[in-house]
Amino acid sequence: MALEHSVFSGEELISFVNTHYRLELTTAQKLPLGSANCFRLSDGRTSYFLKEFQSGVSEEDVCAEAALLARLRERGIPVAPFIPTKEGAWVVSHRSHAVCLQEYVEGTTYGYDDFPPRLMLTLARTLGQLHVAMRDMELPAHRGANWAASYRGEESAAQYDALLAAAERMREDDKYARIVSELQYKKELAFRCEDYARFYEGITYCPTHGDFQGCQTVWEGECLRAIIDFSSAKRLPAVWDVMRSYVQSSSYSRATARIDLDGMRAYVGEYLRHAPLTERDLRAMPYVYLFQLAKSKFGYPQYLQSDSPDRVGLLQFAHWRTNMCREVESRAEEIARAMASLLHE
Repeated sequence: MALEHSVFSGEELISFVNTHYRLELTTAQKLPLGSANCFRLSDGRTSYFLKEFQSGVSEEDVCAEAALLARLRERGIPVAPFIPTKEGAWVVSHRSHAVCLQEYVEGTTYGYDDFPPRLMLTLARTLGQLHVAMRDMELPAHRGANWAASYRGEESAAQYDALLAAAERMREDDKYARIVSELQYKKELAFRCEDYARFYEGITYCPTHGDFQGCQTVWEGECLRAIIDFSSAKRLPAVWDVMRSYVQSSSYSRATARIDLDGMRAYVGEYLRHAPLTERDLRAMPYVYLFQLAKSKFGYPQYLQSDSPDRVGLLQFAHWRTNMCREVESRAEEIARAMASLLHE
């Protein structure tokens, strides 16, 4: 679900890469991946993965990702390393957009909605191993206790008011009624979230991928070949990463915006065999997840206020996230008890 149109046109991309890299590429294929524009390039024998980041992503951030991948490879984590330019750089710029090239890992990839249930426990195990491998890495902190404590419901509600005003200018849109209903619910939820901020106190934070889920992996049968796209790597609440990865990878959750509690217990239990969490972490898990999901407006402004090439798909994602807010809010204490019980089995 690319957020912006590509800055490349026609054969320009192939010419650009051949100019900056020691390659003679002949084909380029647009890939339906992530919020950036992604391409598979080939010279007829070897394939490469090119990522054109959205505006606002700095070259420094991309270079930091390249360095992170090098360290992860040294620690046995399967990743796709960056390829240097002719001048030895990890990133080049084109029309104010950072561009990088990586090895293309052959294998099976999955979309947002079709990750196989049989691979879920391997995914949980991989996340635990990744958290341990990254434990001593210095990454920017994000969504910490101070950030949560600074939250004010009225400020978030005002942002939803702005989106409601934008929706009023599209009253003839066939999606208008549903958008307004969902924005009103999330505006009300914004005030209830003030109570959830306390769950960020005293929980475990760790360096991590930042967007870990099934669609960020490459497989060969049952074997994981690579974890891709570390551009969002940060220091985050571990339970946010664990619950989000389960919910966004579970085919049941993706199809229904509901949580299979038995499936989630199995996923978190497998994670716990490889990385530790405290009882406080596990009891906080649904509230930390709900707090962040409730704050996020992603999908609505892209549909209401932009010309994103996938604005309809982004709105569908926003619908799903709002339905998931309703699900988690209604079952938060049930989920908290179920997760905490894993430490007593």
